[in-house]
Amino acid sequence: MIKKQLFLFSCVALTFISISLPPRSAAQDLTIVPALELRVEYDDNLGFDQKDERDDFAGNAIPKLTLDYKTELLDVSLVGELDFLKYYNETDFDRTNQLFGFDGRYRVFSRWTLAGNFQYRKDETTDTQLEETGQVVDRDRVKTYDAGSGLLYQLTELSDLGLDFDYRKRDYSSDDDTDFDRYTFSLPYTKKFATQRDVLTFEPAYTIFDSDDEDVTDYRFGVGWQRLLSETLTSELEIGARYTDIEDPDGKNDDNIGYFGELGLIKKGETFSGKIAFSRDIRANSDAEIIEVDRLLLNFDKCSVFLSCVF
Repeated sequence: MIKKQLFLFSCVALTFISISLPPRSAAQDLTIVPALELRVEYDDNLGFDQKDERDDFAGNAIPKLTLDYKTELLDVSLVGELDFLKYYNETDFDRTNQLFGFDGRYRVFSRWTLAGNFQYRKDETTDTQLEETGQVVDRDRVKTYDAGSGLLYQLTELSDLGLDFDYRKRDYSSDDDTDFDRYTFSLPYTKKFATQRDVLTFEPAYTIFDSDDEDVTDYRFGVGWQRLLSETLTSELEIGARYTDIEDPDGKNDDNIGYFGELGLIKKGETFSGKIAFSRDIRANSDAEIIEVDRLLLNFDKCSVFLSCVF
């Protein structure tokens, strides 16, 4: 009952953001960007099966629409994307992925800002699990719902204190995989240096993970440091400690203490953007098991490579 109320609270907060009163300023900026990406792919092992390797060519069409609306008080972004993949021979692997999202911020008072976001993603476990955990699993359709709301208070010109709530629901089409719900509360404090080149973040967080196979409670505290190395290059460092308690259906508990972190570089230019990062954290696989994952991310515009090691 409590978890349903928490999810309802998040939905109400998001609704408030989306129907906020019209801004008191006449200055407005509306940007609508339609896009279409077409490409041809070759896959030498469609099912990730060493005993039954099947290869094929495929055509990929990705129409996308982005809408941004900005005023002095309100900043809203909407995105919609469809991903059509059609194979020449192996038509059983044809699929259509969907992505719809909303992100909004509204400055209620001079120091108070409300924020909210929602994203719906429909794809396959071969995409989701390979990206998140590095595990190769049986192909299954999966729906992921992400929602969040937050309240930010500007303490000074250089520091902020926030209160955030995030919710994730993962729903698999097959009974062989395990659905789960995740609820996270966090209290981030951000401090900028006078030079405006360095930003420190201190963030305690509390997470509840609920599934039919196990219930997980996670307590953590992280410290982040972001530094502007140049006008186009930024470094990011985060490190923290966690205490995780896992309870199985029989009521047996398994608790452990660990650490998490991420080290990365972000490059942004007028015609080019990219990110390289290494991270360690716990994640949920398609069986709703909590596993520790080391992950190397290489992302350059539309080209992405994920290398993961699971413990």
